[in-house]
Amino acid sequence: MSNDADQDFIAAAMPAFISEAGEQTEAIETLLLELEEQPNDRELLDSLFRCAHTVKGSAGIFGLNKVVEFTHHVETLLDQLREGKHALNPAMSTLLLECNDQIKFLVDTASDEAADTPEQKDLRADLVIQLRAYTDEAPAPVVQAPKATKNVAKEGALNEWAISARFGQETFRNGMDPLSIAKYLNNLGTLKSVACAVDAVPSLVNLNPETCYLSFQMLLQSSATRDEVEGAFSFVADDCELDIKAPETPGQQLLRAIEDMPTTPRLGDMLVSVGALSQDKLTEVLSNQERSATAAQGQKPKIGNLLETKGGVPPEVVEAALNKQQKARETSGGEENRYIRVQADRLDAVINLLGELVIAGAGANLLARETRNVALIEMNLHMNSLIEEIRNGTLGLRMVPVGETFSRFRRVVRDTASSLGKEVNFEIVGGEAELDKSMVEKIADPLMHLVRNSLDHGLEPPQERVAAGKTPAGKLILSARHETGAILIRIEDDGRGINRERVLQRAWNKGLIEQGVVPSDDVINMMIFEAGFSTAEQVTNLSGRGVGMDVVRRNIEALRGSLKLDSRPGRGLTVDIRLPLTLAIIDGFLVGVGKAKFVLPLGSVVEVIEAGGQHVRVDATGRHCVELRGNALPVVRLRTLYSVESGKPERTSVVVVSSPKGKYGIEVEVLLGQQQTVIKPLGRLFKTLRGISGSSILGSGEVALILDVASLGELVTADKNLIRASA
Repeated sequence: MSNDADQDFIAAAMPAFISEAGEQTEAIETLLLELEEQPNDRELLDSLFRCAHTVKGSAGIFGLNKVVEFTHHVETLLDQLREGKHALNPAMSTLLLECNDQIKFLVDTASDEAADTPEQKDLRADLVIQLRAYTDEAPAPVVQAPKATKNVAKEGALNEWAISARFGQETFRNGMDPLSIAKYLNNLGTLKSVACAVDAVPSLVNLNPETCYLSFQMLLQSSATRDEVEGAFSFVADDCELDIKAPETPGQQLLRAIEDMPTTPRLGDMLVSVGALSQDKLTEVLSNQERSATAAQGQKPKIGNLLETKGGVPPEVVEAALNKQQKARETSGGEENRYIRVQADRLDAVINLLGELVIAGAGANLLARETRNVALIEMNLHMNSLIEEIRNGTLGLRMVPVGETFSRFRRVVRDTASSLGKEVNFEIVGGEAELDKSMVEKIADPLMHLVRNSLDHGLEPPQERVAAGKTPAGKLILSARHETGAILIRIEDDGRGINRERVLQRAWNKGLIEQGVVPSDDVINMMIFEAGFSTAEQVTNLSGRGVGMDVVRRNIEALRGSLKLDSRPGRGLTVDIRLPLTLAIIDGFLVGVGKAKFVLPLGSVVEVIEAGGQHVRVDATGRHCVELRGNALPVVRLRTLYSVESGKPERTSVVVVSSPKGKYGIEVEVLLGQQQTVIKPLGRLFKTLRGISGSSILGSGEVALILDVASLGELVTADKNLIRASA
């Protein structure tokens, strides 16, 4: 293949590499932060090493020498950590986090040579010096971790690896070049021979130039381990039949044979099949087990122990066979998860088309009802149920755990607290709660501001906390949970809370509140989200300019979300963010007032009752009260609130809904039932319309407004005298 074609393949596959490497660097950061709490956890250390090794191997395939060279130094230190030559301490953890930042920088700027400025090169050189200060000294082992048995060749020794690689037909189309892998292998050692098999190449008439028919037989002389050789093929692992062999001792051959077994028969049969035990010897051992069981009144000795003592099987071979069986049991509960990477814009296009399908289905259902053809109506109902299943499945593809976003803040909290000289215990709760991926991406920046605000303004320095009778280390909790068709994200700290007097004075000085007027605590607390508002006495790298919190509110409101603050002076602050689970399609309850149509999120609807008589007093915003099972229920009348033209209806109903403020009622004139609702954004003219979160197109072509239950709830319950005035 020509150099031009080589470059074309690399350019086509580079986005996939950057995405994959980005996931690996995120994993490295998460693992390092977890290791600070569990520094001797061997599984975490192994996972950390594998992530760095994967980045290095993949970068080598693409010829990204800077990434390979720098990551090699990081990999060396991680390997020594695995071997117990060092114990992870805070200074080393900080160094590795900085190195991970550098790896991420090199990956992100792989195609931009100019981005690697002299300052970055100096920083990288300094990091290498710090890494080598650990790796070159090679102190005596601190914690002796168990040796891995997976690499059958001795590390550091020169081995000859016989590599057989048959590439899949999609290799070229997936942007990979087999020759680039061969070039990378040559960096690991010396390729003594490379033979290309062409037995699968068809005749010229049937040959497709985009299809790969190649397989290679290579002999590599190298001191690299098996994992390092396999790493060269990591990007084609799912599309390549790979076989790597090296000179092995008889015991190592047995371990490899057990590991490579496609099935896991009984322990004795497994050892017989790999040649560790003869069939006659197995029969003798089993007979011995039965005799021992009889003598011990049914208590059988373990077969593994007998195979070692009576059968002469080496303990490590028995252990390998037992581990093979254990892995089989762990995965037998279901098939392995399989993943496919899909571009986000393609998924968005499918969901947009699905929205149009929902609207078209509603229109077809309406026409079917008008024909009064029973068979046609039933067929449309069946079609709509299938559309609903497709909708749920498709939207589920975009749902991701918010914990993936939350985990990014561990590093932010660690570094920010360190720079401020504060001690913080950071806790994540409910990270498994799922949210639309588009929402997760858009909420990350507002959460970043709020977390930093808690660290900078909320939590006190250790000495101040001790003087206030608190523990030296502050507490910061980031949590998430589902709540009636929405998700509640909460940032909670046990710091100072909001200084109400200082905020009020600042609001007076800036003219946000008329001088001398003292509004409610909720209004005062929300002042911190005004543009340019800050109570900081001095400007720092983190805050003080009054920029950021107003953007937080705008971004959350743009997602049809809401913010609420609960300040406990001297005891802490809680920030609640409520967001809809998706921005695409919801189950709605359609109601009518005059000629206007409104949609309520079905998850918020509790029940429907008949409205009270006409004698109730209604204020200018349409609020009044009705009795519900002996209790007063606040109600809002949409006809009055939105000035809908409508004569006096013969009958009205109250839809009882649940909101963060509690239950309240919405008075409507017509109940039109449940239907799938495609959410459309509001035009600029309606952005400030209170109580409305979006719009939808009905099957008839009419436009319906989607009610914001939380916002309406605040409006209904805003006046504490409402219930007494309406009674």
